[in-house]
Amino acid sequence: MPGNGSDDTIDPARRGMLLRLGLAATAAYVAPMLMRLSGARASSGSGPSASGSRSRTRRPEIVVAAPNAADIDRIAAQGYILLSRDRLALVDAEIARFRVPARLTIEQARTQIMRLVPAALFDINHVYRPGELACGADSCAAFEMIGWKAAAHACPAGTTVGMIDTSVNVMQEALAGVDIEAFDVLAEGRRPASNAHGTAIAVLLAGRRDARTPGLLDGLRVIAAQAFHRDARGQDAADAFDIARAIDRLAARKAGVINMSFAGPANAVLERVVTVARGRDVVLVAAAGNSGPRSAPLYPAAYENVVAVTAIDRNSQVYRQASTGAHIDFAAPGVRLWTAASVSGGRYRSGTSYAAPFVSAAFAVARARAPQKSAAELIDELAKQTVDLGPPGRDATYGWGLVQSDGDCAGRGAGFLAPAQVPTGG
Repeated sequence: MPGNGSDDTIDPARRGMLLRLGLAATAAYVAPMLMRLSGARASSGSGPSASGSRSRTRRPEIVVAAPNAADIDRIAAQGYILLSRDRLALVDAEIARFRVPARLTIEQARTQIMRLVPAALFDINHVYRPGELACGADSCAAFEMIGWKAAAHACPAGTTVGMIDTSVNVMQEALAGVDIEAFDVLAEGRRPASNAHGTAIAVLLAGRRDARTPGLLDGLRVIAAQAFHRDARGQDAADAFDIARAIDRLAARKAGVINMSFAGPANAVLERVVTVARGRDVVLVAAAGNSGPRSAPLYPAAYENVVAVTAIDRNSQVYRQASTGAHIDFAAPGVRLWTAASVSGGRYRSGTSYAAPFVSAAFAVARARAPQKSAAELIDELAKQTVDLGPPGRDATYGWGLVQSDGDCAGRGAGFLAPAQVPTGG
């Protein structure tokens, strides 16, 4: 019967997409059960629940990846309001944001679209938030905790870290002379988010060493995909549509490491993009999130193909609001950390957002030293050189332990300090 998702209903173009995405060619991909909107607001703001209760609030958005432009047009012709569309070269697919017609629940929309385009990926257009909290005045021996040298050598040309975040103020004093490319991937009609969070992350990665808020690596090239917008409540937010496009653009620019200092729900489209990026040897690093140790895992950090980073304080104690779980890979400083303000100077902040750049920088160092090594080899090597902070071996709070690197891109040998050489704060 046409539309039942069997192999004989999928034309060669769709079958080709299934194969490219690593999906079974004999059945349409069915997304995992959609999370309730109470746990993940759709990007249009407060909308009806996934169970389909109707209200006067704006309908939730969905995100769809399909083999070609005609598929997107076919969906729009069914009454779905097309908000934005683009092409993802990374997965060789069209991606689009739609608003669901008032007559349909989310589950009904999923069923209809999967029958119409069996090779499509479908999910709610989940929202992701940068994770931070302002802190009082304090100090933190963050660089020393991870074994970072006080005066690291400049990295060789071509050492690059991509980042997905809010906008970046490239005129910030600590970024003067830094090789930074910033570009927007915001869907049309959206107001850019504030530049406080993205600027702090960019400076932490590559700020001038003589600035009041020095960065981790001299000579680093930063490619900043500005994916966050201001939502209806004036808060910074990025949805799966823009984040997927950001990963796509950074992969095209050959960013071997991508820092993602944000967290949110699982999303079928985002998961596929992450999986393909890792298949191309990109190291994706993400903040574990700040929903507390009892929260469900947050994404993209909880994906198998992403390096998840938690935050610790100067005494190597985990940040009290950090999310935990078996997916945690590394710990890094992220409590009362001195970071750049959006215009000049700095302030103290806390959150797993600020721990992630320490791990991203460590991978940039490792890649500069051994460009021939795969992402898997680099991750395994870094895991073996951590300072174990919890129960022996990997655990759900600290992962493998406190990340270690001397910060010297020109160093010799394995490139990491032995744990006995590393001060652990205090």
